[in-house]
Amino acid sequence: MNAVLIDWGTTNLRAWLVDSEGRIVDRRAEPMGIRQVPGGEFAAAFGRAVGPWRACAPRPVAIMSGMIGSRQGSVEAPYVPCPAGLADVAAGVTAVPGVPDAFILPGLSFAGGGRHDVLRGEEVPIFGALADLPEGSGVMCLPGTHSKWAHLQGGRLREFHTCMTGEVFAALVDHTILGALMPAPVPAGRIDDAASFAAGLERARDPGGLLHHLFSVRTEGLFATQPETGLKSYLSSLLIGHEIFEMQRLYGDMGTIRVIGDAGQAALYDRALTHLGLAHELIDAERAAVAGLLRIRARLAPAT
Repeated sequence: MNAVLIDWGTTNLRAWLVDSEGRIVDRRAEPMGIRQVPGGEFAAAFGRAVGPWRACAPRPVAIMSGMIGSRQGSVEAPYVPCPAGLADVAAGVTAVPGVPDAFILPGLSFAGGGRHDVLRGEEVPIFGALADLPEGSGVMCLPGTHSKWAHLQGGRLREFHTCMTGEVFAALVDHTILGALMPAPVPAGRIDDAASFAAGLERARDPGGLLHHLFSVRTEGLFATQPETGLKSYLSSLLIGHEIFEMQRLYGDMGTIRVIGDAGQAALYDRALTHLGLAHELIDAERAAVAGLLRIRARLAPAT
């Protein structure tokens, strides 16, 4: 039977129609995240996005992940605590009121060592990329506005850490003195100055900490030790470098890091990990997302 798979986030919606063999028949990508749905009319937005796919008989089941299951979304799907596996995620699905044969996956939560963390949507590509992990164990990195680092063991997500790297980068550029010397915005994922990018990674190795290193973005520009055209790259790699070094401290030997992301998102982390000499592989975000949704779908109750 066909199925409709949806990744519905804060700013974007991605959807795939797959056949009974799991092959993608059609796909859609719309700037229609939960913030862009007028008046919270999610059922109407759902119909506009994938209604034609669901008009055939028998009606394809729809499986949704992401912020659509948050308190600001269609209906809240409670978090499943870690450690968690595919079966735990499948057991936590929530039916969408008023939309037949439509279900939302839960997010995952972590509590331990005096800290809490949550994710919604990222669990799907994480479990989709399980086949790339020997014995289902290893570390994955999902770059983004809020980057996620996940530690899997025996096919279960043991723990994860969220880093606000992307959001902090945007805030520093747009709302602090660090952005004063920078030229016009650089397209996402573009490295405008490779030498400056490498310099930021090397600075992240130095003692002093991130808060001290951040001010060097301004002083390197003032004294022209970094070109103005390279300051965004310097800042970006400085943040990414600190992120990576902290994850090394937390996880120890990470082996081959699997980086799951779209080409633009993954490019900076690919460059950073290569420069730092850390083994890694790039995994296509769409492939991992579709695989994850299908693997979870296969574990749902027959009536779902």
